[in-house]
Amino acid sequence: MLNATTGSTKTNSHVDFTNHSVINEEGWICGSKGELLMWIPQIHRANLHRPGNIWVAGEYETRLDLSTFVHGQSWTTCIDT
Repeated sequence: MLNATTGSTKTNSHVDFTNHSVINEEGWICGSKGELLMWIPQIHRANLHRPGNIWVAGEYETRLDLSTFVHGQSWTTCIDT
């Protein structure tokens, strides 16, 4: 997680995306403490699968696979070089 005021980063080992996670008005999924986890394009927000969903009906049904999700200081490891 980046603190924009200080420029420091903190690595979280747990992604806090649950059935109760809020998507704020700018499209960010927020963690339980209000931290910004990831941004979701507007077209995918209404029909986003939550962890407990079995099925979501919609033209733009979106399911997130967070099994290899990296963030914080480790985000660069997702780039295959």
